[in-house]
Amino acid sequence: MLISVKTRIKLIYRPTELASYSGDNWRYNYNKRSRAQFNINQSFREYGSLSLSAYQQDYWNENGYERSLSASYNLSYDGIAYGLNYTYSQTPGSNANDQQLAFNVQVPLSKWLPNSWETMALVRAPGAAGAKVQNNTGVRTDWRGYAVVPYVSTYRKNRIALETETLDDSVDLDSNTQMVTPTQGALVLADFKTRLGNRVLMTLSYQGKPVPFGAIAEIQQQAGEQENSGIVGPDGQLYLSGVPEQGQLHVKWGNAANQQCQVTFRLPSAAADSPVLSISAECR
Repeated sequence: MLISVKTRIKLIYRPTELASYSGDNWRYNYNKRSRAQFNINQSFREYGSLSLSAYQQDYWNENGYERSLSASYNLSYDGIAYGLNYTYSQTPGSNANDQQLAFNVQVPLSKWLPNSWETMALVRAPGAAGAKVQNNTGVRTDWRGYAVVPYVSTYRKNRIALETETLDDSVDLDSNTQMVTPTQGALVLADFKTRLGNRVLMTLSYQGKPVPFGAIAEIQQQAGEQENSGIVGPDGQLYLSGVPEQGQLHVKWGNAANQQCQVTFRLPSAAADSPVLSISAECR
């Protein structure tokens, strides 16, 4: 349920009275001759959206134009929607015009209802600061990667998802979606596995040839750290996310000694400026 609070400012400018037209009769008394129209809609993601539309119409046996212009900007923050709208219109055969400026605010009534925050989901995505939670206006993770999602349904499966395009280039997710089923009054955890580091496309070779297709490659991690592995594709190419600046990679495509090798790598400093870094490495 929404409470809609609207503040409207109307600006009207009429240097002369509207001729002898009654209502929209001029639209029926004259045939249309030509029309020009354009529409623009642009989203700025978390910074709102902008919409522009305009048209100009003229008529046979009538001087002047019918003109209309509309512009609006909409923004949502913390569950509250804001809108600013401007309209302009002019009828043919007259210099009179109507202008209107309106500002509206929509506030969810549940923000003041008791128990509206009783059942919630806690998003945990370590290191994923500023990630937007899908279908929850204004809900983003904090600097640690945590967020609270209100209004989840009790005793039902709730889909909690993060918008991957809002993640930093140094953050990746094993999955951007979690399913949670809370009980009444619970705070249920939606735990996202994150990988912090570089996104790297490695081209691996062994004894002068590409590492075989299907080989398993795994970054050597410290005890207790999350496993980070991938499968080598055609031409020895391997994609990994969460790659540290330097380390060792173990590659295996069989149990024999000549079916395993190690890669010691060090990423160039330019890695921080590239969404995906491409490097070549010899497996020994």
